[in-house]
Amino acid sequence: MRLACLLVFLVCAAAQQQKLAEPPPPGPDKMALRQQISDLKIKSFEIQQQVELLEKQIKDIEEADANKLAASQAISKTAPARARCGGHTKDGKRCTRMADSGSRFCWQHKVGR
Repeated sequence: MRLACLLVFLVCAAAQQQKLAEPPPPGPDKMALRQQISDLKIKSFEIQQQVELLEKQIKDIEEADANKLAASQAISKTAPARARCGGHTKDGKRCTRMADSGSRFCWQHKVGR
């Protein structure tokens, strides 16, 4: 019985020793990992370029909007549009002249008012 136990112990010890002596199972190849890293760096660079392009497009659109707004504000600050005179001629027809700025009447009809 002792001999059987000793024999089992020796077999287990030998199996354990053999397990320790075996090289670890092969993992991913170093070159393959380096290639994956290189590919990811390239993709990262391409994505960064796309982000920068989109940011530039947004900036251009915002500048164009600001220019349109400034132009429309400049137009509204200029002299008000002149309108047709509100006076009437002797025969009852409406005057065809343009009204003076800031007034409803032309030079001729403003005098009498």
